[in-house]
Amino acid sequence: MLSKSILTLPIGLLTFGNLAAEVSFNFEIRPILSKNCIGCHGPDPEDRKADLRLDTFEGATAEVQGYAAIVPHHPEKSTLIERVRTDDPDDVMPPPEHGHTLSESQIALLETWIKEGAQYETHWSFAPIAEHTPPAVEKQGWAENPIDAFILKGLESAGLSPTEPADAVEMIRRLSLDLIGLPPSLDEVEAFKLAYEKNPRQAVSEAADRLLASPNYGEHWASMWLDMARYADTVGYSGDEHRDIWPWRDWVIEAFNDNKPYDEFIIEQVAGDLLPEATEQQRLATAFHRLTMNNNEGGTNDEEFRTIAVKDRLSTTINTAMGLTVRCAECHTHKYDPISHEEYYQLYAFFNQTADADRRDDNPRMDVMPKVDESKLAEIHARIAQLEERAVSESPWSLLPLDEVHATEEVLLEKESDGSVIAKGPNADYPTYTLAAPTPVEPVTAIRLELLPDRRHNDNVGRSPSGAMVMSQVRLVEISPNGTRTVRKFASAAADHSQPNYGVENLIGDEPHENGWAVKHDKEGFRAKRTAVFELAEPLTAPQGSRLEVELVFKSQWPRMTAGRVRLATTSVENPVEKFKNNTLEPITVEIAELKKQQTKPVRVPIAQDLPPDKQRETRMMTRGSFMQPGEKVSPALPVAFGSLPEGAPRNRLSLAQWLVNDDNPLTARVAANRYWARFFGIGIVETEEDFGTQGTLPSHPELLDWLASEYRDSGWDTKKFLKLLVTSEAYRQSSVTTPERLEKDPRNILVSRGPRFRLSAEVVRDQALAASGLLTNKLYGEPVYPPSPIKTFTNAFSGSTVWVESTGPDRYRRAIYTYLKRSNPHPLFETFDMATRDVCVLRRFRTNTPLQSFMTLNDPVFVEASQALARIMDGHSPDLREKIRQGYLRVLLQEPGEEQLDAFEDLYQETLLDYQDSPRKPSNWPEILRLQPLSTTRPNWPA
Repeated sequence: MLSKSILTLPIGLLTFGNLAAEVSFNFEIRPILSKNCIGCHGPDPEDRKADLRLDTFEGATAEVQGYAAIVPHHPEKSTLIERVRTDDPDDVMPPPEHGHTLSESQIALLETWIKEGAQYETHWSFAPIAEHTPPAVEKQGWAENPIDAFILKGLESAGLSPTEPADAVEMIRRLSLDLIGLPPSLDEVEAFKLAYEKNPRQAVSEAADRLLASPNYGEHWASMWLDMARYADTVGYSGDEHRDIWPWRDWVIEAFNDNKPYDEFIIEQVAGDLLPEATEQQRLATAFHRLTMNNNEGGTNDEEFRTIAVKDRLSTTINTAMGLTVRCAECHTHKYDPISHEEYYQLYAFFNQTADADRRDDNPRMDVMPKVDESKLAEIHARIAQLEERAVSESPWSLLPLDEVHATEEVLLEKESDGSVIAKGPNADYPTYTLAAPTPVEPVTAIRLELLPDRRHNDNVGRSPSGAMVMSQVRLVEISPNGTRTVRKFASAAADHSQPNYGVENLIGDEPHENGWAVKHDKEGFRAKRTAVFELAEPLTAPQGSRLEVELVFKSQWPRMTAGRVRLATTSVENPVEKFKNNTLEPITVEIAELKKQQTKPVRVPIAQDLPPDKQRETRMMTRGSFMQPGEKVSPALPVAFGSLPEGAPRNRLSLAQWLVNDDNPLTARVAANRYWARFFGIGIVETEEDFGTQGTLPSHPELLDWLASEYRDSGWDTKKFLKLLVTSEAYRQSSVTTPERLEKDPRNILVSRGPRFRLSAEVVRDQALAASGLLTNKLYGEPVYPPSPIKTFTNAFSGSTVWVESTGPDRYRRAIYTYLKRSNPHPLFETFDMATRDVCVLRRFRTNTPLQSFMTLNDPVFVEASQALARIMDGHSPDLREKIRQGYLRVLLQEPGEEQLDAFEDLYQETLLDYQDSPRKPSNWPEILRLQPLSTTRPNWPA
């Protein structure tokens, strides 16, 4: 770690003094100046009007033509006061066209501040974290947790008192949803009720320990970080192609579950690859930087989009850790915060040496073994080994012993040891591959063609930049011993996968087909092996000395869509295509393929990796942010207002990462503590979690925020300990029931006059429904899944249509964090319930409450299936209708219904029953359909 001397705030640049004053510059004067004045009279020299700077004492008090905007102790001599008070539209400030005016109270405040000496202060969040002792309060016995003393002090100042504690059910539900994102089970509720009755504080403490130890904790809290890291399973922009980066998501979940100290969590993601003897997991952590978007559209400039990605990494890193909007300085000096245009590019230089360059292959990448159940994996390996021994002897296929391979248009074909052929050299527009071998002794009834993904082709079956392959014809030529060439016809063809309208049967015509055979899969893309079988019209039995030539023709309407690696085999079995279609041709091979799907294979994950020293880039400023207008050369450095790295420290991402979490950096701890507070209480102590600069909101409890920040930092950045500190406070334990007085004095609960009450996040809304219905699959980690979605097909102008192939079995009901996230088409539930789009870093979701959300929970297939599952549980619980209703109410709301609720639900049931009985569209057996319908069906199959 770097020494604590890294961050020494140069107070003289930002402050005239920090002596206490009746009027607070930070909390009363700066907001007035920031909103009305600093945009034109701030740090940016290019846009500064009248050469007047009001964000510093030196600038505000400097004489210009014999006048000063501020004359300390003399508001009557200060032109600032004169200009804000005048009625002359040509002189008044702010100018009328800006739409801002100062109120009389604001002007009076400015006059008082100037009369007191016009003392400037370092912006509160840039100042060192102060040590604060919990304040004395009037109400005794409530504030045992130090947090509560700060909260109670604010309540008493506002003439309020704390709300009564929440009851046991409300408390355990709140704890469970907040800490693991899932509701408690009925057994957990009953156990907590007993403990809460005996000792509420101890019950909450023990429940918090249990929940923090649950693997579900990491799944829930990782979602917050995925928003900030802009995690998605696709690359974004117009093509929005698939990207294998989900092992990083699992790394985040595991980091939360393992309680990785927050400083290590930051360092490993920002610069894990630069740590001494970096482990695979530390290198994997740097995929945080590779979640930037890639533009693979033809004709785009890779360097342009590389620089955009680097700027995004800089912005994401600083915004996530320090809550600053540095991107404002990309084109000009930041108009409000002390970050100049040059300093922005000095920060940019820390990130400018990574080897990635907006290439389609997403390199550099690293093989990562996903997390597995070792015992289950061993069983699979053993079974595969047994089957493979049988498959060799029982296979109906014989590899064609190729002895001659060549291609047109300068494509180079080379034989591999496994009998395959790989294409090298230029990827020609419309080549033909010719593969020749002696005719087999056994009769030939069909030829098998395998398309094999290969690392030399970016793990794809095709050679095109996207990995696509479109074949237009397969021809089989028999060459007799005397050289006579005879084209043998195919009667039929089948493949294990074809794109819609690009079926393999297109290949067996007399001429190359315009569409041909294409193999893009909606989940696997072009990264899976594909197999096609071509059955001859007549079995081929050739004399000794004859030869076979197989021609693979690539002459579709799209150039350079050629195969990367292929393999041929022959068989003599009867009806091979029919048997291939119904999986009876090679049953052992089919079983092996299914088992291999369960095997763990390395995933190639994009990571951060610096260029070697002799290939390091030169970093220059960009005029108006344009990569095409390079300016002066710069070197990595911190903004002057935030100090500097120690002499001799390497100017790289690792030093920057260590500076971010250094004890003397006041922002990182404040931002993190505030972020966690907001997740529990619905609003941060600083509401603008994303902006701790001068344009951000002021902290509602500044002393509490500093106390929390120092507690978190001094605990060794122990996140679980910090979260427990928050949830064991009396402030958190308050009931969410409010009163007119509280709503009037504290309408948004900023003072925490009552318990938190706000709408759940998109993920929790879905997961809670699955948990209550008993459908939730509690499986940890793994590749993305495709739960039911009302939208089945996505159309993209550049990559065509994509079908959302719904997951089956347990994967259908996994937690929302595992849902495949396509940037251009996220799951409708996520959009409707305000989840971040994951295009850019988002520190705070803005909650909305709309009718569309209600419609989503009524009509989305997941909620319909959850309702069906809950109905089955209710129906099986008892033959008595009211008892069924009681069970459903209890599972969802975790408490017993009263007679009034039971009556209301029974009335609703009877009314609905009559409606269905009177419906002319109902089938005769509709009660059985409703009761026995499989969960994969979203609604009864009513006649049209």
